[in-house]
Order: sequence, then structure tokens, then C-alpha cells
Amino acid sequence: MADVQPDAQAVVEPEVQAVEVDTEADSTYGDDFTSETASLSSSIAQHQFENGRRYHAYKAGTYILPNDEEELDRLDVHHHIALLHLDGELHLAPIGENPSRILDLGTGTGIWAIDMGDKFEDATVIGVDLSPVQPSWVPPKVKFEIDDIEEEWNFREPFDFIHSRYMAGSIRNWDKYIRQTFDNLKPGGWAEFKDWDVRPYTPEGSLELPDNTIKKWHGIVLDACENQVGATANPGIFLKQKLAKAGFINIVERVFEVPVGGWPKDPKKKTVGRYYGVTLYEGAPALSTRLLTHFLNWDIQEVEVFNAKFRENMKTFHFYHKYHIVYGQKPPAPITSAEAS
Repeated sequence: MADVQPDAQAVVEPEVQAVEVDTEADSTYGDDFTSETASLSSSIAQHQFENGRRYHAYKAGTYILPNDEEELDRLDVHHHIALLHLDGELHLAPIGENPSRILDLGTGTGIWAIDMGDKFEDATVIGVDLSPVQPSWVPPKVKFEIDDIEEEWNFREPFDFIHSRYMAGSIRNWDKYIRQTFDNLKPGGWAEFKDWDVRPYTPEGSLELPDNTIKKWHGIVLDACENQVGATANPGIFLKQKLAKAGFINIVERVFEVPVGGWPKDPKKKTVGRYYGVTLYEGAPALSTRLLTHFLNWDIQEVEVFNAKFRENMKTFHFYHKYHIVYGQKPPAPITSAEAS
């Protein structure tokens, strides 16, 4: 991707550094389903509508975000942001030239799985999600399955590479999730997790914010995710430790500062920030509405006013989130005496 700009500042467990501010800038569905996912039953294919947004009906309420076109467009912009961070690369894990089986957890629109199917034409790529929102015209060996990845997995064969991205606010038991990832890898296979720390940091790297709507919005939304839904919005903070606990080796972590808005002077951070700022500005209602109405019993008018104040503050207040990429390897199978001879 020639238009992707030079590498963003990314470090392993970085010290806090100030970010300089630019003052002038204001396939088809898989045929090897388990019995639960053998067909698109009415409970899977139908949708629910709330406050003008569409949500999935399969295991309704499991996922707090909409699955309508507006949200799918936002997810595809996030995919572009992820490519900007990695200079167009789809992954960091050293998976080799010929992986045969790849799994994408929480595939969303399927865009990452489709790109991997184009990159590795001989590999079977399976994307799993709660919502059947993926396209039907995909590379020949790309398949999509509708299932709940928080339940027990029933894949018939292990994978060379398992990929998880943007599961913040979706997973209630990260230890189980990462353990199942480990268990479904081939010996020597790799897993890569890309996820958020969406606490708001100032350009100087501080979490101490003035008492404004930016601070209040994050506090209420993150607390509702953590304590009402039971699914943290900040899994990036602990991914490295949980991979080690699950038994992964050769673990590597990279952490990216993601500005909200185009205020940094650094050209790449400015570009990333502009895209990310738009996704948060446009996505604030999607990120907060179901949380606040279902779990905190706000009425929709209160939510709309709250989001309007948050978006207004976004125009003038500089802050960033952190994006963690952590990958690790399942230990290779030991060489037996027969193999050694």
C-alpha cells in the first residue's frame, strides 16, 4: 500500500512521552459449522432496532454496538487505521509464507479475513462473528461462520494463525478466550491480539484530565462496560500478561499512541488522528447509547445531550488512546526420538 505513511512511533512498554501538538491544526458462509451454526436460522438472520440503530438478534444483547451500515463503515475505517500503523501489513506475527489455516475472531465486516485470503491464496481463512454482515463475494477459500466466540469452540482442525482485533467491550472472560486461542493452535502456531486502552491520555502522557465532558464521558462509558456488562474496554493493558499465563512463548508487544484528531505535528500521527477522530466523533452514539439506556437507565434525550457535549469538547481538547498489538507462539511439539533418528 504505497500511500501508507512512514512508521508510527511504537515501542514495547514505552515510557510516557509528550506528543507534540500542531497548534495550527484544529466467500460464503462456512460449511463445517457445528450444529448450532449449521444454518442461518431466523434467530441469526433477524435484527433488532433500537433508537434508530440496528443490532444483531442472535444472542441479543451480547454485543453492545450496532451492526448497521453506519457502524460497518466505521469498522472498515478502523481497518484502514490499523494498516496505517503497520505500513500496510495485516499482521506482525512471523507466520511464514504458507499458513494453511487462519482464524479471524470477531471478524466484523470480514475485511481483514478477505485481505488475508488475497494474500495467502492457498490458505483456508475462517472469520467468526455474531452478525451475518459479511459480503458473499469473497476469495475462494475464505469462509464465514456465525457463532459466539465466548462459548466453547468446536473447530475440527487447529490453526496456524489466530487473529483477534477490537474485542474491547465484547469479551467477558479473557482468560478463557486466550486459553481457547492457545488450545486451537497447531504446535508452533501464532496468535495475534490487537486491542485498546481507551483511557484518555493528555498529549503529555497523563491520565489526569481537567473536569470536562471528555473525562466524564470516558468515566461513565468505561465503568458501564466494566461493571455492568462485565467486559472491559481496556484489554490492551493486560494482553501480554495473559498470553504468558496461557502458555505462549516468544511474546512481543508494540504500543501505539492514537491521537483523537489531527492535532499532532508528526505527519503520520496527524493522519491517523484525523481518521480516528472521525470514527470516535461519529461513533460516540453507537459506543454509548445501548450502554447508557439498557444498563444505566438513561432516557435517549439524556444520552443525546451527553454525546453532543462530548463531541463539542472533542473539537478543542487534545487527547489520545493507546493501541496494543501483542503476539505470541504456541510452543512447538517436542521432537521424538524416532523423529530425531
